[in-house]
Amino acid sequence: MGGNGSTARNVSFGLDEDEKVKVIEGVKLSGDVLRRMRDSQGSDGIKPKPPSDSQKTSSDPKPAGPSSAEMQEEMRKNFERQQALVQEQLAKLAKREREASTLGGLDERTPTVIMERGKAHEEQQKAKQLVSVIAWVMSKVCSYSYR
Repeated sequence: MGGNGSTARNVSFGLDEDEKVKVIEGVKLSGDVLRRMRDSQGSDGIKPKPPSDSQKTSSDPKPAGPSSAEMQEEMRKNFERQQALVQEQLAKLAKREREASTLGGLDERTPTVIMERGKAHEEQQKAKQLVSVIAWVMSKVCSYSYR
C-alpha cells in the first residue's frame, strides 16, 4: 500500500444505514502512523493561548501545553476528520464502480427479467428440437415415398 515494510491486507467494507462506506475489518494503524498523527496535531496551528498575567501564579506551576484530556479530544477530532475523508473517498470509489458496471452492461437484473430470459431460452431450445423432429420425420416420409 505504501512505504517500506507495507504488506497487502484484506479489508472488508460495507454500507451503514446512512449509505456511508464503513471499514468492517482489516485496518490497523502502525505506531509510526499514530506518532505522525500526534506530531501533526502540534503543527496544525492549534496552540493553547498563553495565560494572562492575572491567571499566572508563581506558587502553582502548570505544565506548558494542552492537558491530556484536551489532547485526547483533539486526537478524537483529528481521527473523525480523517475517517470522514476516507468515507468520502470510498463512497466516490463505490459510485465509480457502480457507474462502470452499468456502462459495462452489468446492471442489476430484476427477478422478472431473469425469468423472462429463461423462458425465452427454453422456447428457443424447444424450437430447435421441433425443427430437428420435423427434419427427421420429413426424411422418413421422403425415404418411404421413394420405395
